[in-house]
Amino acid sequence: MIEITINPGAKIINVPSGTLLLDVLKQAKISIVTTCGGQGSCGKCRVKVSSTAIKGSLLNLTEKKQLSEEEIKEGFRLACQCHLYHNSTITIPSSVLMRNNNSKIEEKSISHLSHYEFKPVIPIKKYFLRLNPPTLKNQSSDWTRIKDELNRVAKIKKERWFIAPDILGNVSQLLRDNNYGMTIVLYKNEVISVEPGNTSKEMYGVAFDIGTTTIAGYLIDFSTGKQIVAEAGSNPQYIYGDDVISRVGFAGKNATNRNIIQQELISFLNQIITSLSRKTGINLSRIYFAVLVGNTAMHHFLWSLPTESLAFSPYIPVLTDEIFKEARDLPDLCLIPHAKVYSTPNVSAYIGGDIIADLIDINIWGKNNNILMVDLGTNGEIVLKGDDKIWACSAAAGPAFEGARISSGMRAIRGAIDRIIITEHKIRYQVIEQTRAAGLCGSGIIDLIASLLKLQLIKSDGRLVNQEECPKGISEQIKERIVKECKSNKFLIVPKEQSAEGKPIFLTQKDIREVQLAKGAVRAGISILLEQARLKKDDIDEVLLAGSFGSLLDKDNTLAIGLIPHISSEKIFSIGNAAGRGAIKLLLSEDMRNMAESLSQKVHYVELSAQHSFSETFTKSMIFNLER
Repeated sequence: MIEITINPGAKIINVPSGTLLLDVLKQAKISIVTTCGGQGSCGKCRVKVSSTAIKGSLLNLTEKKQLSEEEIKEGFRLACQCHLYHNSTITIPSSVLMRNNNSKIEEKSISHLSHYEFKPVIPIKKYFLRLNPPTLKNQSSDWTRIKDELNRVAKIKKERWFIAPDILGNVSQLLRDNNYGMTIVLYKNEVISVEPGNTSKEMYGVAFDIGTTTIAGYLIDFSTGKQIVAEAGSNPQYIYGDDVISRVGFAGKNATNRNIIQQELISFLNQIITSLSRKTGINLSRIYFAVLVGNTAMHHFLWSLPTESLAFSPYIPVLTDEIFKEARDLPDLCLIPHAKVYSTPNVSAYIGGDIIADLIDINIWGKNNNILMVDLGTNGEIVLKGDDKIWACSAAAGPAFEGARISSGMRAIRGAIDRIIITEHKIRYQVIEQTRAAGLCGSGIIDLIASLLKLQLIKSDGRLVNQEECPKGISEQIKERIVKECKSNKFLIVPKEQSAEGKPIFLTQKDIREVQLAKGAVRAGISILLEQARLKKDDIDEVLLAGSFGSLLDKDNTLAIGLIPHISSEKIFSIGNAAGRGAIKLLLSEDMRNMAESLSQKVHYVELSAQHSFSETFTKSMIFNLER
């Protein structure tokens, strides 16, 4: 065994000699950026290893390709490639360390959706019953007397009530220990719990939006139909890759991996539920209903369904139907065994229940105009409603918009540049939590490219110009930021002396190409759906940008790079986490759950790769400023 010290925090663990560094960090429950899921292709998992620790662990070809000579001299290695054979000290840069501290969710008011009046219909009912003790004259069973009293209190002439044997087994003792008083918890005509005393006013549910990057949980008071508290954190599955395909690859290796990735998810759901319970003082046993929405892969991971076929043509999911089960059907979920658990139906392999939840939130069936909704995340899901039909597609945008596969890219966490403005004379930027910059997140990347396009420092084909090609009026201070490399140029955003890690932050030509590929895929998807609906861009009445990333985008810069068709910015609305709000509505209404099933059948899924015009459309869509 060897001793490993991990900084920051000086955490010490013992592992067998030869253990992969990434596995060491996993065992220490320390998460770092592994965009490619440990394949070595992203080069993001750079950590510093003490010089004595790497004896016997020579750099392989992948590390030699990904690490600079300066980094190698400083002792940096790729955690997914380096094996440790001696006592080691590992130092993790702050830009690599994934902080998974749960955070409170602050939802902005979505004014243009306020006309939609949603009426909750609470799915859970509770009745306090006081029974007469049994006598020799009345030897009716406990269950018979409970049913009779329940019919009387609920003012029902006669109902067939159902109760599971494991619940029934607790009834006799509970009655006798509590002076024959008890609260019965019902879902329709089914008893899901019995409780001592009068707890009839304590009824709660929890709704989850399980995103590829972020998981958000909402605790709802069924007595009022209102949200009490919400919390979010990073999806722990990112250790198997930032994108869905990497995780699918891990889960598809064997049944053990599939169970591992399921348990990662359930453990984190438990963490959020427990935190919400602790913050509010609400007993976990009073949470009776959970709604879980997510894309098709997250849905399959949650229920430990095979995902291998999602990654290969013709992209067939195991299941697209809704799942309505009990908490005991999800291993180790921390709710009472018979609490109800509902997962939304999916449409296809890449249009999942989270998009159905989006449509529930925006009341898509009640709109008479032409609506384009774009949910920008690890993938780009696009929905177009025209007349009484709904079309949808998924654009394989990759994770570029979330900072992955960008040389200085990172998620929208502490240290990320999320706003940039560049003029002819200076550059200004905003950093999350107002600290030193560690990298660029998606909104900052789009701002940056839009600014450089407006200054004509990036051409419409995506080429970053040389200093000599800069238009008149560009100051020397800006020109000097264009650095020539052997085959292309890069633009300096933050000098090394001003950055968090002491390394310069650049936008490279390769970064621009990554954004072009991502925006080209999304824009091509929009164009294909418009063709399907026989609509032109001017026919669009509203563009709704959904998801946390969509809520951060500057509308003018989004138009400037050509991510969406050039229409009036007054038609563009950021609607935030519509999937989370939709999950809450699904929790509070059986009508909405029925509507979700109807919508999943009504949406016409368009597989972009099967469209003969897609390649040509995609190539054209990569150009910046398409209509200018």
